[in-house]
This record gives sequence, C-alpha cells and structure tokens, in this order.
Amino acid sequence: MTAKDITWDRQNQFHLLEVVAQWEGRVTTEHLQRAFGINSRTTASHILKDYLKDVPGNLKHSVSYRGYVPNADFRPRYSRGELGEYLSLMTRHNTLNPSFAGLKDLPAPTESLSLPHRAVSTDVVRQVVQATQARSRLEVVYRSLSTPEGEDRIIAPHTLVYSGLRWHVRAWCEKHRNFRDFVLTRMNPGAELIGEALTDADPSQDYNWQNHIVLRLAPNSGLTAAQQRMVALDYGMGNDHELKVPVRCALAHYLMQSLNIFWSSEKCEPREQPLVVINREEVEPFVFGGSAPRP
Repeated sequence: MTAKDITWDRQNQFHLLEVVAQWEGRVTTEHLQRAFGINSRTTASHILKDYLKDVPGNLKHSVSYRGYVPNADFRPRYSRGELGEYLSLMTRHNTLNPSFAGLKDLPAPTESLSLPHRAVSTDVVRQVVQATQARSRLEVVYRSLSTPEGEDRIIAPHTLVYSGLRWHVRAWCEKHRNFRDFVLTRMNPGAELIGEALTDADPSQDYNWQNHIVLRLAPNSGLTAAQQRMVALDYGMGNDHELKVPVRCALAHYLMQSLNIFWSSEKCEPREQPLVVINREEVEPFVFGGSAPRP
C-alpha cells in the first residue's frame, strides 16, 4: 500500500504515531484518542494495527513501557524525522480535526527562509521528554562556551522551548541551584534519569517562567518622523506608536533577538534597529547579562 492509497485522515494519524514514538520513545492508543477526539479505544487500536501492517518492523510492543516503542532500525515513512514536527504536533494536538479530507485549492506561490539545520540527537530529546514527564533528575554532559569540552550536570527539566533559532530546555540546575536554559545541541547523548527531582526543582518555583512581563516597543526615535510612522504601520501600532507584547520573563531576551532588538542600542544605527524597548528598567533584569542567570 502506498501513501496515495491512504486517506488524508489516516496519514495524519500515522504521522502522529511516528512523531510521538520517535521523540518520546513510546506511543499508545491514548495519544490517538486525545489528539483526534476518538472516543473508542477499539477504533484507535485498529488505526495502530493498520500502521503496523503498513510499516512492519517500525514499532514493537513493550510490556514494560505499556505501549509501542520504535525499533532500533526505525525509519519514519509518514514524517520527516525532524524535531520541528514534534513541536508543531504538541502545539496543535488539541485542535487536530480528523474530518479534514484534503486540500481543496492549490497553494499560492510561497517561499520560506530555511535557516541552518541544527541536528538535535533523538536520544537527547527522548531522555529530556521522559525526565520532564516523570519530573525526574537527569544527568547530562553539557557543553558551553566556558566549558566547551563538556562537564557533568544534573538538571530537572520542565519545559521544551523553541526560540525560533534553536531548541533548549528550561530546567533546574543543581550545580548553580537555579533555573536555566540548556541548549539541546550542547548535550551529549547517553543522559541518564537518576530519580525524582528535588523539591527546589518544582516548576512552580521558577519565577522567570511562571511570571510574564510586557515589552513596550516603539519605533526608534533616531528615525525620521516618516520612518517612524512606517515602522508603526509595519507592526500594527496605534496612534500612540506603541506595541505591547506580553512574554514569559524567561523568554523576553529571545523575543527581542527575534525582533532584531539589541540591548546596547546606542551602538546601532537606527535603521539597523527600527524597534526599541521603552520600559528598559523593567525588562533589564531578564536580559542575558542582567540578573537572569545563564548556564
């Protein structure tokens, strides 16, 4: 059977099975039921069995994991095997619609910029996801600019984050005894779960994650009046030429990076940075190099 012989709905369901199995290391009928609104477990079981017939040997049943796990020679057929698919799936799984039958219209000509691909180890992601779900401690070898050869760290991850440029995990760091961001591509494969996370690692105690700040943005005053009006139109600002963007405190710096906002703005020409932050004193503690710590 080829992909063309399978309905669009079923391809989406097979896609979910592959993505979850690859990046979480386990998939069950419950994943199908929650994502696609399937009430009957029997129906979900039939879908899983159809996948096993269509791609034999990709998944195997595991009693200890109480579900299906990828075989050592797992090869995705209905997905690309990219981490971005997992992010997309987790973002929209509550709104997946199994009644969608296919594209009715040809797409308009479009093009998107492809940034350099940062290969993230499947093994690393699985261990991080499992530690996150189990609220477990994770022993990793982590590389940074200060320790490029790597050093042992014990972390308790709570959330995977895609900043628009790279993947990181928000986690409690036992070495520094605070919550930090750990870039996934800087972790060596072979991380180990080593028991329940410490009380201090409770995500509810991560102030910078649990709390939000509003970035107040405006056109750079170094631009001409006409240029400032143009920037205001670009970003949908009102007559006050101000844009208010709520963001988690821990993600404020990444948001500014994506908007091409340099904190030391005096070093930049206004045209290089058309947007500036108005409430700098309020935001400064959460900028890298400020009071917000980095690993």
